[in-house]
Amino acid sequence: MNFKKFLPVENYTLTTKLSVEEVRNRIAGKIEPKKNFRLFAGKNNYSKPYEGKIAGNSFTITRIINYRNSFLPVINGTIGTFVGKTQINIKMQPLIFVLIFMSVWLGIVGIVCLWMIITASIHIREIGQIFEGGFSPIIFVPFVMFIVGSSITYFGFKFESKKSKEFLADLLEGEEVTT
Repeated sequence: MNFKKFLPVENYTLTTKLSVEEVRNRIAGKIEPKKNFRLFAGKNNYSKPYEGKIAGNSFTITRIINYRNSFLPVINGTIGTFVGKTQINIKMQPLIFVLIFMSVWLGIVGIVCLWMIITASIHIREIGQIFEGGFSPIIFVPFVMFIVGSSITYFGFKFESKKSKEFLADLLEGEEVTT
């Protein structure tokens, strides 16, 4: 089983018939400089769909949204040519801080879940005696925390990355290269 598809990271390549300069111009036309602080990022607060920078043949952008999503992808791309076509290598992932925080949180909760499973399997004969005093659903809390944390990470990222993939493919008249 390929666990990479469950991680909030996407690496892919777009190919297009546009020139490198045209790709740079189209991306530059859709981004505005990054603002350090956006108060109520409503429609009047920005004029373009992305913010970031483009320097040489590389760019770093994020989609401007008017709601909170900690898993919003940071899109890093490099533009080059290969066999007469322009290629844009793209990597999307949430902010490093978010990845570290979720890794630590899910790691701790995962260890608690694993400890509970191991303890229960070692003491399987005694479990009947434990439940004689009554069953408490509180034992499922770490498992629910792990499932919910994993789900919001995955779906929060995929929801936004799908929009950005479609936007970039349309903007650059590109096709995703399968590897």
